[in-house]
Amino acid sequence: MLRPAIEQPATEQQERLHRTFTAALDLLDGQGREPDRWEEECLSYALGAMACGLYLAAEIELAAFARPVAQRSPQEIAALKSKPSRFTKSMLRHGLDYVLQRGSLSQPVDADVPPPAVGQIAVRSFLDASL
Repeated sequence: MLRPAIEQPATEQQERLHRTFTAALDLLDGQGREPDRWEEECLSYALGAMACGLYLAAEIELAAFARPVAQRSPQEIAALKSKPSRFTKSMLRHGLDYVLQRGSLSQPVDADVPPPAVGQIAVRSFLDASL
């Protein structure tokens, strides 16, 4: 059954995602650099997850963004070396603005549906399939 669209304020989780994503970009600005391939990958997957309403997946990717270099997966680092960079901070900011304007972050989450149990590898596998 379709329910009428009701405009509701963003949930605490969605607002936190927006703040965390913005803080990640601000951190890079403060360091005067673009994201490295790991960071770029995490931010682009987080953005895609937010746009799809996969907020838990976005949280996982934003946590991975903050992972110290020494704790990053050597296998993923090796795989990323063979991939060209795709997104700049400016592009990621534009993407976040688009998601926010489109309203994905302000859509209510259906409380009757539990969030999927996902990990970073599962998130990336899902999002890679859509590329």
